[in-house]
Amino acid sequence: MSNPMMWRLSAMAMFASLMLPTAASAHPHVFAEARLEIETSADGRVTELRNVWRFDEVFSSSVVLDFDENSDLQLDAGELAKISDMVTQSLAEFDYYINVSVDGKDAGISLPEAIKVDFQDGQLLMFFAVIPEKQILLNGKIAVGVFDPTMYAALDFINDEDMMVTGGAAEHCTRTVVRPDPDEIIAQNQASLTEAFFETTQSSDLSKLLATRLELDCS
Repeated sequence: MSNPMMWRLSAMAMFASLMLPTAASAHPHVFAEARLEIETSADGRVTELRNVWRFDEVFSSSVVLDFDENSDLQLDAGELAKISDMVTQSLAEFDYYINVSVDGKDAGISLPEAIKVDFQDGQLLMFFAVIPEKQILLNGKIAVGVFDPTMYAALDFINDEDMMVTGGAAEHCTRTVVRPDPDEIIAQNQASLTEAFFETTQSSDLSKLLATRLELDCS
């Protein structure tokens, strides 16, 4: 791979592909099945956001080729540790693909431990938990999305049950999984996308609009 693990592609290139007449055919290059659990405490706080990503076999095979130093077609503990170190550092600038908002305002998160990596049944797995930088009470409206802001990797929550609330206050809020329609989002935001083509700082806006998210109404 020309860029380790191929985690990100130029945001400008991604927007250029979306702006072409064949935009509907634009697609990510890395795919993973994802699961999110929002852990809560009995006193009504968000304590952890737990994530599991299982990557597609094609990408997983390419990772083996890159990191299998002893050429045994496996990833041993040392090789997995190197992948863990690399992805933990690489994804930090993207907040580990986690976006949390409370009443429409972004809430910061932190990663207390390195991203754990495993290789099972021909697929690469990553699992980790992030915690809120500041206390998040189960009040108002909370939204959590898990997405690559460059849209190079697609994290797919196949079933609504893959985005869950757990713990002591799991029943405190109404839970809704929102799956935006890409054609509608692009049509509704065509003007801003044209501007974003020239301003790569807007690269995360479209991916945020397109991302599947878990919304909690805790009013």
